[in-house]
Amino acid sequence: MDSKIAEIVEPLLREADRVLQGGYSAVLYGSAARGDYFERTSDINLLLLLPDAAPATLRALGPAFRAWREKVAVPPLIMTREEWDKADDVFPLELTDIHAAYEMLRGPDPVASARVDRSGLRHALESELRGKLLRLRQGFALLEEDPKLLGALATHTLPTLLVLFRALLELHRRPVVPPSDSDRVVREVARLVAASPEGALAVVRHRAEPEWTCTSAQFEEYLAMVERAAHHVDHFQSGDS
Repeated sequence: MDSKIAEIVEPLLREADRVLQGGYSAVLYGSAARGDYFERTSDINLLLLLPDAAPATLRALGPAFRAWREKVAVPPLIMTREEWDKADDVFPLELTDIHAAYEMLRGPDPVASARVDRSGLRHALESELRGKLLRLRQGFALLEEDPKLLGALATHTLPTLLVLFRALLELHRRPVVPPSDSDRVVREVARLVAASPEGALAVVRHRAEPEWTCTSAQFEEYLAMVERAAHHVDHFQSGDS
């Protein structure tokens, strides 16, 4: 685990150790586990599996969560072990993302035996892609004349879209693409959905630059790829994989 990530994660885990007395699992996933974490634009994704999620337990973890929230926008995900065992058809995107790359930080590994419900994955993927497409269209209509704000919108939405793109490859059971190779993920999805990859590749290559200015043409290609991906999943049949 990168030292900058550890500075944020370890204090919370030490407090969880104290509160839970070791009876839990902690799973690091997402960009922090894949090796493509960018300090200014990436979240730190942490899953905590607890014996129970009673209000008293949550209250005891409150100070650690508030300290985390001062540094990271997305708080750790809390689930009970019982909920995790039934999560295959409820959180298929999250499970797919965790399967792609994860690191066990505490407790027994709950991921190795978890299986993704493919029907649930398709429905969740379509819903998320449609939602992102609508928001990107709104953003383009509002910000088209401001390349700096377009750049901020593109880089802000990229991490989630990469999660969705990797899930799309998983839906097709494509050969494993290294999860940290975002360029290759984009190219594979673009080929699959018959879209130009250039706009999304530009966002990938500039995502660590907070002042990046995205041209209207680049954003249009980025938007078009998301539109093609949403259309593709909408028409996906199980035999397509």
